[in-house]
Order: sequence, then structure tokens, then C-alpha cells
Amino acid sequence: MSDNAEEGIAKAQSQRGTGDQQKWLSEQQARGSSNLGDRMLTFIAMLGMFGLLVVWMTATSDLLIYGSFVAVLVLIVVTGLAKIKRIEKIREERRRQASEWNSRN
Repeated sequence: MSDNAEEGIAKAQSQRGTGDQQKWLSEQQARGSSNLGDRMLTFIAMLGMFGLLVVWMTATSDLLIYGSFVAVLVLIVVTGLAKIKRIEKIREERRRQASEWNSRN
């Protein structure tokens, strides 16, 4: 079993003991839907980049070639920024959880 699964089981058991199970479950469901949204955005962006690469490889017009190349670069930057934003949100949440954990103990 991975460390994340063991950590999740430990959190579930500790939350069950404090009576905040419903709150914890709703937070987990919200986090799961947020992760699904991020994955869908990434998947759509990758499909768009693939389509633009196909256009770039098969285009005969210089405008289409350079335009699709620039669009692919912009999509790469935007998806990278979205990933960085998500990572920062996760770090902030972990800091908050750590401070809650330390305040309990």
C-alpha cells in the first residue's frame, strides 16, 4: 500500500473519532472534483496541442505554420501556469493541515 493510501486511512480513522466525518467527506469530494477538473483541462489542452502540431506539420501556408507553432507554445505556457497554481494550492492546504495537526497535539 502506498504512503498516500496509508495516510488517507489514518486521516479517516482520526476524523471518525473526532466527529467531523461529514465535514471531512465533503472536503474529500470537493478535492476529488477539483482534481478531475484539472485533469480534464490538461487532457483538452494536450489534444489541442496535438491538433495544432498536426496542422503545423501539414500546412502549406507560412501563416498557418507559424500561427500554429505560436499557439502550441502559448498552450504549453498556460498549462504550465495552471499546474504551478495547483501545486501552490496543494502546498498551502498541506501547511494548513500541518498547523491543524500541530494545534491538536
